[in-house]
Amino acid sequence: MCKYVKVMFGTISGAKSDFEYKINEVNVSNNWNPTAEKGRDFGGFNYTTEDCILRWLHRGDTIYDVEVPEDAEIVKLDGATTIYRSNKIIINNPRKVDDELALHFYKISKIPEISYYKALGVVSIMNYKKTAYQILKDKVNKENIDLVLEEWNDFISHGNKGDRKDINGLVKEIENYLCEIKSDLLISRFIDKGPYIQNLTNDKVINITGESGSSKSYFSDKYIKDDNYIVIDTDIVFSDKPSDNKESVELRNIFNDKPKDYLFTNFDEFYLKVLDYFKNSDKTIVIDSAQYRNIKSCSILKGQIIVMRTSIETCYERVLNRWKSVNKNYTEEIYQKYANKKLGMFNWYHRLNDFLKTINKL
Repeated sequence: MCKYVKVMFGTISGAKSDFEYKINEVNVSNNWNPTAEKGRDFGGFNYTTEDCILRWLHRGDTIYDVEVPEDAEIVKLDGATTIYRSNKIIINNPRKVDDELALHFYKISKIPEISYYKALGVVSIMNYKKTAYQILKDKVNKENIDLVLEEWNDFISHGNKGDRKDINGLVKEIENYLCEIKSDLLISRFIDKGPYIQNLTNDKVINITGESGSSKSYFSDKYIKDDNYIVIDTDIVFSDKPSDNKESVELRNIFNDKPKDYLFTNFDEFYLKVLDYFKNSDKTIVIDSAQYRNIKSCSILKGQIIVMRTSIETCYERVLNRWKSVNKNYTEEIYQKYANKKLGMFNWYHRLNDFLKTINKL
């Protein structure tokens, strides 16, 4: 059985009585009504078990083990989670709650599924980022997002006080992630969505974009061996590595004098030059690039646009695994350097979402 625990700010009760607890001694309540009909009217001391405490971590920064004297009176309150109240308790073993401990409590938690949605708000206002991310990954999806948002908003609004909305940056961050999941358009950090496909014009052009690891190659690769298509991969154009993609290699001669960040600032120019270069071909031009997010004028786009909306968490994992498979004799230092570099995609995808918003209006 999980042991009993209680969370507080230091040794002071969060209740209006401002009761100061004594450690390793019997604490006796001066307000106890075990026949009350409402929870708060019982008085006494509230506590719960380790597998339920996740839902109540906003009640303090210090957690204590709880012992209940044999002569104590106890009331068990079953609600969203199980809470106990007693007229006497002993608290001991104080320890500060941090993100790692909060994550531990999440992993051992046994609370109703709906309670996790408010628990997401709990760990967010306490700035336990790892725990908040893990709850998002495990518990939130496109099917339950409306209920999650209902529970989240109820907790964050705090009885319309609004004091939790701006308590720290993590609350706003998690709220934005929830809105991404709710959206039928936007790429989400945490959940995969199907490709966004829109026909812009009747031109024989297919534009494929998405973050690294989003499976852009799934679409472009199927055209490479088809003589009816010309596939341009910007990773190949702006690389000196050998490739069987002859058209992409051919374009290197046009762009070999361009700086490394050329596509970041001149994607429009690149795009128009590619279309002009193959203007006399009757084949369909496929342009595969992650840099569509840097386009300045979406009005220049021709043909069909395909945006891969694989979650950024999935993209990041795929990119790292792919790097490991290619660089089998890597050192941990080199790997960490690459992994840190690729963390940028957690910011880059916001610009791709801006691109999505723009083209969705065309």
